[in-house]
Amino acid sequence: MSIVLVQKDIYKPSFDENEDKFIDKCPYKPRERNRIQYQCRCKAGSTFTSRQEFIQHVKSQTHKTFIDNYSEYYKEVDEAEEKNKSLIAENEILKRKVELREDDIKERGDEITRLMRELTFYKQKNVCLETDNKKVTNQLHTLINGIDGLCENINKFQEFCK
Repeated sequence: MSIVLVQKDIYKPSFDENEDKFIDKCPYKPRERNRIQYQCRCKAGSTFTSRQEFIQHVKSQTHKTFIDNYSEYYKEVDEAEEKNKSLIAENEILKRKVELREDDIKERGDEITRLMRELTFYKQKNVCLETDNKKVTNQLHTLINGIDGLCENINKFQEFCK
């Protein structure tokens, strides 16, 4: 004995745009195997698993009344169900996009943090260089003043030697 997987689904009639009404279309192909079991909402416990059972079922007065009144009872429910499925799918897509954006923002935040540290380092280095530059400038002024004094002494010595 083996376990048989039975797939079930709810039968939904097709809409004929030319006649502006719902019609029955057999969900099975001729000589199809491993068929899905359909449940019809026209009557509790009403199911079919083959073309022949489907044809027999749609001939019943209960099903005919169901098809005539389908738009009043189930059309909106089916449309809302389809819309709900599409909104769930769209929501999942948007969630994934948000996650990608959050990851991107985190990466950019890490990059900005790294750049800020680097900028701070270079600012500190610049302050040190400016300090060193001031020291060198002061030393140059001192040397220039010393050279000016030496030149004056040389001029005095030359005048003395004349």
